[in-house]
Amino acid sequence: MTRLMEQVIAQLLAVPEGEQDRLAQFLLDELEEDQKWTRSTAEREGKLRGLINDVLADDDAGLCEPLDPSRL
Repeated sequence: MTRLMEQVIAQLLAVPEGEQDRLAQFLLDELEEDQKWTRSTAEREGKLRGLINDVLADDDAGLCEPLDPSRL
């Protein structure tokens, strides 16, 4: 276990049990979502790479508008 994880667990021990459960469930949900994302992107790697290449080619050809943060 890393030092950072040990530090987190030490702090969690001071939190009331109900809050510990809420935080633990949050962490479990986040880990599950991360695993789903990893599987999903791995399954679609070729398609994603093709889309990236298409966008890069369009940008090289001058077909993309510059990003204007004030218009987001």
